[in-house]
Amino acid sequence: MTRRRSGSRGVSPVGAAVLVLVLGGGASCLWWAQSANAARDDEAQSHADAEQIAQTAASFHAEHSEGCPTISQLKEAGFLSQNAREDDAWGNRYRVRCEDEQISVSSAGQDHRAGTPDDVRVTR
Repeated sequence: MTRRRSGSRGVSPVGAAVLVLVLGGGASCLWWAQSANAARDDEAQSHADAEQIAQTAASFHAEHSEGCPTISQLKEAGFLSQNAREDDAWGNRYRVRCEDEQISVSSAGQDHRAGTPDDVRVTR
């Protein structure tokens, strides 16, 4: 009587481990890429918001040469939309500064500390 060899056609433990590593690595790469894109989007949106505030502050300053406007003043005077963002993507309030004829808008950026390289800054 001949015995048939019943070979397993399933996945070996080593093969399963390799598959898990490959899938896990792929998922990690996708997560990292998505996080990097989100961070770039947050930075781009924060710069766009700061630019909008700087433009409206320059318009306000041209009409009202006394002092430097606050974001609240820009909204109250109708220069800035009531629903315009007052803080960056990380929750830091924008600051408007006027020196001579130069207007700058800044926020602390992702690390929440002013004066560091990740600050959002726009000057007009």
